[in-house]
Amino acid sequence: MAKAKHLPTLDYRLLITPTFNEREQRYKTLFMLETTQLFSTFTYDLSVREEQSERALRFTILGLKAPQLSLPRAGHAQFSREYDDLRGTYEITIKGLDGETNSFWVRISEKKVALLKESPKRFVEVFVDKSRWLSH
Repeated sequence: MAKAKHLPTLDYRLLITPTFNEREQRYKTLFMLETTQLFSTFTYDLSVREEQSERALRFTILGLKAPQLSLPRAGHAQFSREYDDLRGTYEITIKGLDGETNSFWVRISEKKVALLKESPKRFVEVFVDKSRWLSH
């Protein structure tokens, strides 16, 4: 009998998708990073340092922050940000708490994001389709 293949545990998931900002009446690119771990008491904020250069975005995970509202609610720790005017190919790097990094490349247009290449060894699962993100 063949041994079951052990799949690596993914610690985070990242959604990159175009979003229409109603207030500003324009498209932006949404980056939503969250833990795969579900917290039963509070939905924590994921503390992240962001760096942006010409064709690269780097997110360094710093840890968890207590939520602003302390109403009990189960959920994932989450960070989200909308970026203006991202068009073309970008290298996205996520640096975890342990210093390990994952890099991947995406092509961003006003109404679509395409995943071009991922790190072979990953701790982040990347989604570019909001319906897949919601069903996962």
